[in-house]
Amino acid sequence: MTKSLNITPKLGEGVFLPMDVAQILNLPYPKVYHWIRDFWGNYTFGEKRNKAVNFHTLIEFYIYYQLRLRNISPQKIKAAHKTIAQDLKTAFPFAHSEISTIGKDIWYERLGVILKADGSYQLNIQEFIKPFLKKIEFDKNNVAKRYFPLEKSKEIVVDPSHQFGLPTITGTNIQAKAILNLYKSGEQIESIRGLYDLTERQVKDAILFYNKSAA
Repeated sequence: MTKSLNITPKLGEGVFLPMDVAQILNLPYPKVYHWIRDFWGNYTFGEKRNKAVNFHTLIEFYIYYQLRLRNISPQKIKAAHKTIAQDLKTAFPFAHSEISTIGKDIWYERLGVILKADGSYQLNIQEFIKPFLKKIEFDKNNVAKRYFPLEKSKEIVVDPSHQFGLPTITGTNIQAKAILNLYKSGEQIESIRGLYDLTERQVKDAILFYNKSAA
């Protein structure tokens, strides 16, 4: 997206292989693999056949996908990414809460002003909606902190400070996949709930997450 970067895995930033990204974001694996190879190559680390990304790049994948759903071209997204990165002085501008869209242009909020991300900096005073940000929790610096992959539920979270970013039960260090494996082995939901001291909703949402990602 931008000039070559020195991206290395760091504790608390998560480690996500293409299959992890595809599962967490519920995206086709070939699409994610293509992005990592051709669009986000400077944001990867690891060996050539085993490339991985950090949490902020995972969030950028989500934002990129949402922008493409709105028929914004890859070229326009790339240009906006570069412009916003320079202005916000960050390698991960799409991991900031300032990102929004209106029409087929990309906009972001800076110091209370909505600016057009093509270098012209035209003002836009219209209200805008950020539906694709609703699953993301941001820190005090407006940078993505956690991601909630399920609609209308925050029981399952992708938090780079827990289990290297693998989906966990919110407020715990319990991997959601551990719940799924018990369920697939024949354990009843009530038994799993008691074993881990979880609510029924937490157990069901762990199972739901993997059912949705496999759909």
